[in-house]
Amino acid sequence: MAELRAIAGFARACAEPTLGIFTRAHPDDPRPAEALEAARAFAEGAPRSRRQRTAATEANRAAAEAISAEARHAAYAAGAAAGAAYLHPLATATQVRHILGAGAHAARAAEIAQGEDRVVAEYLVAGAASRATPVVRAVLARYPRAPQGRSRVAALMRALDGQLRDPAPPMRPASDPGPFFHGTRAEVGVGEVLAPGWRSNYGSRRPAGHIYFTASAAGAPLAAALAQGEGTPRVYRVEPLGPYEDDPNVTDKRFPGNPTRSYRTRAGLRVVEEVLGWDPPPPDQVAHIRARMAELAEFGIEALD
Repeated sequence: MAELRAIAGFARACAEPTLGIFTRAHPDDPRPAEALEAARAFAEGAPRSRRQRTAATEANRAAAEAISAEARHAAYAAGAAAGAAYLHPLATATQVRHILGAGAHAARAAEIAQGEDRVVAEYLVAGAASRATPVVRAVLARYPRAPQGRSRVAALMRALDGQLRDPAPPMRPASDPGPFFHGTRAEVGVGEVLAPGWRSNYGSRRPAGHIYFTASAAGAPLAAALAQGEGTPRVYRVEPLGPYEDDPNVTDKRFPGNPTRSYRTRAGLRVVEEVLGWDPPPPDQVAHIRARMAELAEFGIEALD
């Protein structure tokens, strides 16, 4: 039962970010929200009862009646979260949907809502994988892999399954000759070292395990403009103090390879000089990116993390 509660909690966490898609389309229909609440109650210790089964059924009915594809998948995600309480120990591939269905449908809902943007779905799948506890991974390992299917949801479920089971491939070392730049609002002296481990100036501001830089002439000014804080945007020419790799947040996401020439390192960056006279990015570009970030934050995507 403790394992079932962990699965239900995981499924609810995957589905919740896209509930707003449904409620905006159907503000007077509480069925998907009730399914998430039923999943939460069970995950936090309430008895498993008809509440979860009924809520899952009603959320699926709401999905069938939804006026848009994105609202439909958001409701299916909520229904899958409530239904996760009924994961069966029979080790068949069809049971994997009880574990991964909420995450797959949520990714599909967000993808459609953002104009069929597959990069958004990739971020939702990665976010779902990051929520999986060791208990969730251990339960999933007892089942066959998610079944093949022709639908987009089936593909997303397979992608989530793979991220939870398979070790991430090592990042390939980069060999860009530079020169390299770092954009920020911090005032840094020549010779000082920018090191990872501090709170990021972007996104959720979590402590960053890497420090980022670019060889793109436009990249560092844009980073400086988008950085949080009250200081003046600044651009520094820097040199990495050790190996560096492609930034996985941009590499192969929308274009093959790393066309933005964005990199990250754990070794730190030494400041060579402050770059003066650089051209700031157009204000409308900065405003567009900030608006886009706000849209994605609804789904739990901190795009600049």
